[in-house]
Amino acid sequence: MTRKTASEHLLMRRMTCMQEVPATFSVQGARWRDSLGTVVRILLGLFIGLAIWEIMSLVMNANGSALGFPNPVQTFERLGQYLFAGKALAGHSIYDHIFASIRRLLVAFGLAAATGIVLGSVLGYFDRIYQIGMVPVSIYQMIPGLAWLPVAILLFGLGDWSAIFIIFAVSSMVITIGVSSGIRMVPEVLVNAAKMTGAGRLAIFAKVLVPQASASIVNALRLGMSSAWRVLIAAEMVVGTGVGVGCSIQLTRDLLDYVGSFACITIICLLGLFIDRVLLAGIERWMRSRLGIGES
Repeated sequence: MTRKTASEHLLMRRMTCMQEVPATFSVQGARWRDSLGTVVRILLGLFIGLAIWEIMSLVMNANGSALGFPNPVQTFERLGQYLFAGKALAGHSIYDHIFASIRRLLVAFGLAAATGIVLGSVLGYFDRIYQIGMVPVSIYQMIPGLAWLPVAILLFGLGDWSAIFIIFAVSSMVITIGVSSGIRMVPEVLVNAAKMTGAGRLAIFAKVLVPQASASIVNALRLGMSSAWRVLIAAEMVVGTGVGVGCSIQLTRDLLDYVGSFACITIICLLGLFIDRVLLAGIERWMRSRLGIGES
């Protein structure tokens, strides 16, 4: 290699590196902007919610509400007492109530996710089974959460497993419908192309249908988690669990401690927001980026 050729080669390498570095910084900068935009949108949404809450409390208290409508300041002061000053709530710390609710949620949602993914995959893959199987799934999905209460009590009595069963019954049907719909929406041309290469049923399912339906599956899990969280709180209020965030709302309400009730509701909102907008939304964004799908 001559000196001139070597110099040209070195110059080309330097130019290539200079082009790659700005591109890398551009991608990282875009990600930071997206993350910052997400945080800003969440904070703006929280501000709007708090403003509406403050207006409601001013209107209600101006009209002479007998018990007083708690405002955000009062509620967050009480929340601080629960979280940082060790103030007991029905003989338990607020962390005992939170951990009890999270434990029930994880058990119920884990069972619902496993059932919904398997059942939804079968229904989505086999057309004849879908036409028959979606009839009972749709019927069960129409039953409100607390309408399962008599069944839960007959099966498990009062306590944890009744609450877990109610959560499972509701969220598993939501996940099943979402997963089956996602698999059935995969373009037929992709399935036909896989068949032309000699792929069998299992290969088509694992390498074509599941990857293409991944975003829909994650979205189904997200909807299922939202349903599970709402039903959990309602179930804890009626099945006599004794400890849990839903149960704490029932106890403070019975004591006419509405500031305490609002503090518990605030915990529910914050936990639900974290689960949905941070954990599950982050998984969905990661899945979409892996599949090359833009934000919806």
